[in-house]
Amino acid sequence: MQKKFNNLHKFIANNYDLEKLEAKLSEFNPFIVLKVDHYEIRHSNIISWLLTPNENHNLSDRFLKKFFAEIIINNDNLDTDFTVFKAQEISYHDFEIRREWNDIDIFLISKTNKLAIIIENKIHATESKGQLEKYFNSVRSEYEDYEIIPVFLSLEGTEPTDSRYGSISYTQILQMLKFITSIQKENLSPKVYDFISYYLRTLEILTMEDEQIKSLCKKIYKEHKQALDLIYEYAEETEFEESAKEFLVSLNAKQIWIDGRSAWFLPNKIESILKRVGEESWCNGYPVAFWYTVQEEKLGIILEVGPFKDSSLRHQFLNHLKENDFTVHDRSFKPGAKYTRIFSKYPRFDDWDNKESIIQKMDDLFKNSAKKAVSNLEKACASFEWPSV
Repeated sequence: MQKKFNNLHKFIANNYDLEKLEAKLSEFNPFIVLKVDHYEIRHSNIISWLLTPNENHNLSDRFLKKFFAEIIINNDNLDTDFTVFKAQEISYHDFEIRREWNDIDIFLISKTNKLAIIIENKIHATESKGQLEKYFNSVRSEYEDYEIIPVFLSLEGTEPTDSRYGSISYTQILQMLKFITSIQKENLSPKVYDFISYYLRTLEILTMEDEQIKSLCKKIYKEHKQALDLIYEYAEETEFEESAKEFLVSLNAKQIWIDGRSAWFLPNKIESILKRVGEESWCNGYPVAFWYTVQEEKLGIILEVGPFKDSSLRHQFLNHLKENDFTVHDRSFKPGAKYTRIFSKYPRFDDWDNKESIIQKMDDLFKNSAKKAVSNLEKACASFEWPSV
């Protein structure tokens, strides 16, 4: 431990490179002051503004047109007849840009072009199971005769799990916006130009496209690897794990699994009724479980039916859940289906260092948001004919 302490002391004391890096990162930027840089919802708001042709940025449809062309050029997997040439020819002025329509981060719709574009935005969080399919099906049911182009926007252009989706990165957003701003600088008001410039600076740091910062970071890490590894190990911890343990004790619930990102549990009343007919690799053999999940700006609660040892028994239980007011889709009965989410709620939350706030939010989710699901599950488990095991 003394060696770790010495490494940490050496890292902190008289570290000229660290001071240079801090100075570089401390340059005034309103987006960082307002904590915009690492929150998806803020980025989605700015990107939506830039994509809207008739907004007050005075870029008209330039960003939207370039954004769409970038998607078409770089995603051969997309099921679309659009080419980059057609993307340049169509009219963009009737595009409507919506935020959180049917939970979709950014949704673009054009009646003239019979075109719908889905943008799911992820910076640090990962996509939820079935999330992309849900969004696609939601748009398909509402806009049957429209061409749908779904896109997964992430920090590094991560490949989405749904093969129908194209991908785009924040690095691409940065390069597109840089190019357009340089060309249109004279047409932008000083306030708009400053706003976009600050956002570009934010993206440079977020995507590590600032060469000076990249060089400094590499040098500091090379010289102080052990100290930085130690700092990173402890910095990642939040109050979630301890909050979950404390809350589940107060709830008198069976704790199944708790770590820094999730807390799996069953209310004792339900746990006492259940038989362990599930696969041992999932929730210690329990066939169903609640869990809290940490997703950057959200604290979610989920109720899921897991894999059963006997698939026919699983189908019986799912049908029984349908009789007890749960929605169970047909795909859950397909061969090989193992995981069925029958309830979920993901309210906004970002106070991860406040134990009291986390516990309060968990309590609200379970006793209010999930109240009906808990009651229905109790009735379903009590009335189901469980086999003796």
